[in-house]
Amino acid sequence: MRKMFICLTLFAIYCLSGCSASVLLPPLPGPMMIPSSVGTFYNAYAISTDERGFQTIIEDEILETNIQSQIIDEKELNILDLSTYAYNGHVYVVGEYDEKEDFQRIRKIVKKNKKVNSLTTYLFAEDKNACNKTNDYIIQMAIKSALLNDNSIWGANIAVKSVQCNVVLVGRVASINEAIAAKRIAASTDGVKGVKSFIRSTRQHKYIKQEQKIAAALR
Repeated sequence: MRKMFICLTLFAIYCLSGCSASVLLPPLPGPMMIPSSVGTFYNAYAISTDERGFQTIIEDEILETNIQSQIIDEKELNILDLSTYAYNGHVYVVGEYDEKEDFQRIRKIVKKNKKVNSLTTYLFAEDKNACNKTNDYIIQMAIKSALLNDNSIWGANIAVKSVQCNVVLVGRVASINEAIAAKRIAASTDGVKGVKSFIRSTRQHKYIKQEQKIAAALR
């Protein structure tokens, strides 16, 4: 049934490929997010396998773009290498910062946005002795390729970011087993110093959401 849904989605998007609509997918390396056409095979696949609903994907991508733009437009910030991700309104900012004050400025910018449900930052201070951007990019591509080639993981739903050869995984998958497998693949990749995973399963997200509702009702 899931494979049939993917095929139907691909066919529908192919038929609409002449339209001007576009969607922003979770970014690969670098601070800038580039819009991608919905008509491409990879995006069609990613959308059809995403554990979030289509409307949620669009809302998250808009949120990512808005926050990323606000951070880049902040004159007091010296952006080195920063990426913003949003899943179900939960925002993750990953990358490098130049000065200690930048850390708080970034958090302040994100928290101003009323669409943000929560904020997680995983930022490294600039280190000229750390591995270079080329190494980070090679690591990112190697992990992303391995995830997409693993049939047990819906790799298109996982964003990969390497900062100073420390890998950060962000995304939503169907089960906790997928999250564990993704972290294992990242950790076994050559050149990786460490792995931090912010991958959550859909079941885990629904459970947390339910717990929050119960807690709010008991206040």
